[in-house]
Amino acid sequence: MFYIVEMRNEYKFNLKINNKRISKVIIDQHYLKKHSEHMTDSLVLEIIKTLDGHYFFPITEDTEYQYFRVEPVLYNAKPYRLIFLLYIHEATLGVINCFRVNRR
Repeated sequence: MFYIVEMRNEYKFNLKINNKRISKVIIDQHYLKKHSEHMTDSLVLEIIKTLDGHYFFPITEDTEYQYFRVEPVLYNAKPYRLIFLLYIHEATLGVINCFRVNRR
């Protein structure tokens, strides 16, 4: 029996979202399945930097996480969708997915 374990890359970071100081970003590699030709971890980190100092309403939450979908996030005049979570009891942001979207 084979098991596929998805990689998650971790980065030290310094930003504030929803008045919460974030010191670590974990990027799930899910975005590579459909968007690897134009998305990289470094681009995702640059997109995350644009969120610094902003407040977002979660789309849902549970006892451990708040989940967010932010669109458009503009980076270099290009729109992206960023799906992420904030750990409630840690200073960590987890990226679930990130990709370019069409302008509306």
